[in-house]
Amino acid sequence: MTDDLAPATRGRVERLLSLARTRDRYADYDVTAAEARLRARLSARARRTAPAVFVAWSPAWTEPAPDAAGALGGPPAPGAQAAPDADRAWWDLTDMSLAVLRAPDAPRDLDRFIRDRCAGRTGARVFACLLHLADHGDGARFWWQFAAGAGDGTAEYCLFLDHSCRGEYHDAAFWCGELVRHGFVPDRVWGDRAAASTAARRLPGPPVVHFSEHHDPDLGAIPLPEPPLVQDLRALAAAAP
Repeated sequence: MTDDLAPATRGRVERLLSLARTRDRYADYDVTAAEARLRARLSARARRTAPAVFVAWSPAWTEPAPDAAGALGGPPAPGAQAAPDADRAWWDLTDMSLAVLRAPDAPRDLDRFIRDRCAGRTGARVFACLLHLADHGDGARFWWQFAAGAGDGTAEYCLFLDHSCRGEYHDAAFWCGELVRHGFVPDRVWGDRAAASTAARRLPGPPVVHFSEHHDPDLGAIPLPEPPLVQDLRALAAAAP
């Protein structure tokens, strides 16, 4: 730009441009440490504001990662991008999903959901839990939202955990508020789910989930269940203790 100017003018312009330049004040800034501090503050805020009945994790909780031979997915990588309570939320979500799929009516609900062209909150919840166990997190969230919008308390609880394990504590607080407003207590509905983690260790790996995808111009890719999925669910229930 300065090539078309007179030499004296070009010199003044170049000096002014050099004065306008700023040094990189953030070259030594530790972004990873800053993210860890932010996650810690957000999770502490979530623990203060959420009723204890919904906050299933604790700051000192440590869950061993599944071994390579018997892994069923896995929580966020420890130490890098997830706080310990985010890891715990992931395991709680997996426990809840296994409890939903072990329910005696789950295959019937899923079959009805498929036959009714994806209508019905209970079948949507079952499908979402299957997608979570198969590591299709975005699809699981979509169908939990569908079920929660129809008033399904378990789906609301799953969304609370889903947002928590992703570190999205503001969204988790919203679903926590919905749970309080509707008086949903997971232990009262589903009982003790402590055995679910053991069940996860004994499963051979993420289950095969038969589904197709519908591409909506506004919502993006939406997973849709296929009829063989009912048999997938029966096989998964048989594999779990």
